[in-house]
Amino acid sequence: MTFVGINGFGRIGKCIFLQLLREDHLHVKAINAPDFDITKLEAYLKNDSVHHYAKDFHIDIQSDSSFTINGHLIHILRNRDAEKLPWKAYHVEVVIEASGAFLTKEKAFAHDVDKLIMCAPAKDDTPLYVYGANHKHYNGEKIISNASCTTNCITPVLKHLEENYGIQNANFTTIHASTASQKVVDTAHSKSRTNRSIFNNIIPHTTGASSSISKVLPCLKNKVTGTSVRVPVNNVSLVDLNVELTNQTSLEDILASMKSDPFFVMCQDNLVSSDYISTTCPSIVDVKACMHLGDNRFKLMIWYDNEWSYSHQVIEMVRIMQNHENKNPFFLENVAFQNREVVIRLDLNVPIFDGRVTSDFRITSCLPTLSYILKQNPKRLIIMSHLGRPKSVDLQHSLIIVLPYLEKMLNTSICFLGKGLSNDTLSLLNENTHTVYLMENLRFHKEETNYSTIDQENEALHVFQRLGNCYVNDAFGCMHRKHLSICGSNCLQQSYGYLVHKELEALHLITKNPYDKKVLSIIGGGKMDDKMDLLRNMCKKVNTIYVCGGNINTIVKNNMQDYLEEIRSHKAQIVLMEDGLCAKDLVEIPYMKDTNQLEHHENFFDIGIFSLQTLALLIQEHDIIFWNGTLGVVENDKYKKGSEFLVQHLINHLAQYPDKRVIIGGGDTGGFANHYKHNFTHISTGGGASIEYITFDHLVGLEAFSL
Repeated sequence: MTFVGINGFGRIGKCIFLQLLREDHLHVKAINAPDFDITKLEAYLKNDSVHHYAKDFHIDIQSDSSFTINGHLIHILRNRDAEKLPWKAYHVEVVIEASGAFLTKEKAFAHDVDKLIMCAPAKDDTPLYVYGANHKHYNGEKIISNASCTTNCITPVLKHLEENYGIQNANFTTIHASTASQKVVDTAHSKSRTNRSIFNNIIPHTTGASSSISKVLPCLKNKVTGTSVRVPVNNVSLVDLNVELTNQTSLEDILASMKSDPFFVMCQDNLVSSDYISTTCPSIVDVKACMHLGDNRFKLMIWYDNEWSYSHQVIEMVRIMQNHENKNPFFLENVAFQNREVVIRLDLNVPIFDGRVTSDFRITSCLPTLSYILKQNPKRLIIMSHLGRPKSVDLQHSLIIVLPYLEKMLNTSICFLGKGLSNDTLSLLNENTHTVYLMENLRFHKEETNYSTIDQENEALHVFQRLGNCYVNDAFGCMHRKHLSICGSNCLQQSYGYLVHKELEALHLITKNPYDKKVLSIIGGGKMDDKMDLLRNMCKKVNTIYVCGGNINTIVKNNMQDYLEEIRSHKAQIVLMEDGLCAKDLVEIPYMKDTNQLEHHENFFDIGIFSLQTLALLIQEHDIIFWNGTLGVVENDKYKKGSEFLVQHLINHLAQYPDKRVIIGGGDTGGFANHYKHNFTHISTGGGASIEYITFDHLVGLEAFSL
């Protein structure tokens, strides 16, 4: 938990504060607003001419200098003299300087805090950092600048172009929304054209981005120039970037490479500026407005919300600053991949029906890690995974089915290693010149699942340990298994990827529970046997466990009262599904039945109406909802109605109560939920792994990374 102070409560200070309300690891403790009338606080926060956001927060004014928001106490300070601001008295670790009055190190040092970030370009040599451009170079400086909103928009794009194609020269115009510094009517006293009314003029202006770019990206010094025009809109701006590249390419290739970059959003729709209000990405590429200008020259049009996305960037840099001291040397951003032979274990166990992939969720989930490694120019990258649970070679489970998906998403040719973990593969690698390889299904080799018992002279083990000199694991969904590809690497350099990092960050809301929130676990699915030991421990951590789905068949038919009494003796309340759709098999017409009436030859294939009502009430009572396992056999249209209801109910509930958190834990559950346009906090790629981590706060696959 990091405590934050905000100095200045204007447009950017307000946007930052509103976004921090939804953060789990950053918490505002004090705001310095010298002229602010606290009695007008609720009206100020809940009304805005531009942004639309959740306004369900509850404010209580405690005194002239403090208030609570959703129960959290925040102090109001009122002093323009930074030396008199008692940040440390309120345990503030980072001050976000949003007033524009402290833009040199000398002035900023007057704030007695561990770290400070300026929300504007510095007027001295204070280092500038932009998330998505040079944030990885942050080296623990106490005071930094987050540059300007335009710099935050354009530098990630320029970095991508320079690294992938080389930039000969570039120029840009930022078509910028009006700001508070402009005049609403013509005035006589001004040194620039901003003395003219913004209501009915397009006003040429300067931009600080021109000088900031070379500070953020020194490799582009003297290569990029820019200007600005102010236009009569109150928010959202557009960069018109014209660039001449060094390496020959096409507009299609540029846009395809940008699509896999985690710092961009690609927009294919015919949108206008107001459609981008309150977006968090500062580099939204308007695909249909981009042009090839002839030769190797291109025009790229990039949208950004100059208030909301800039505020989001500030928060990301605060996170970088705080994580710097505690950075894990095994996280891939802290590992060098250049000219290395990289072996990466992914979870590409995608659902397949009738010979086609029905959900590419697990493929797209690993793209940020793959893209990051490839940008570091490794000598080669070998992708490994399992698919299904074959006991030996079974071409129905060949990973070649995901090859075209990976090639399209990575925009590169991939060589398929069809011989898997065999000496033939080592020979092929020695002869081949590809950069990216995909290995055949690991489970075609019995050694994959029998790692604990195989001999050290085993061929599969011998090959696996000679595939590369750098091992990366981003297969969170498999990290609870002691398999060869998870635990058998002998590389001196080992790391974990973005997906594992993201999964652990989300699950820490439950395992660490920093705010002591009320947690509900919804446990569905059809395999109760492999959940019994896990629930024995989970019941000690969460407040309520709701057991449903096919698990009920096992509980009812096997008279598990002793087991239920055991897990009910701990912290969690255990609630069982009351009724459901029942039948002898999936073909028979189902009928509704209470769970205590189940016959031995029958099974529940979906949850019932009364059970859903109980579940809805439980969701209302809890702050964090963890859902693992569908409520019915969702592959059958007759038995997916309960799961569909739950997804929609959770979406609606989050819209009404955005401070709550919904974490979907499970590969199949995640794939099902991901078909909907959702607002969930996190969708995990690993069912068993997520439950095991929540239960034991440990996974065997994390041992190599000291996690």
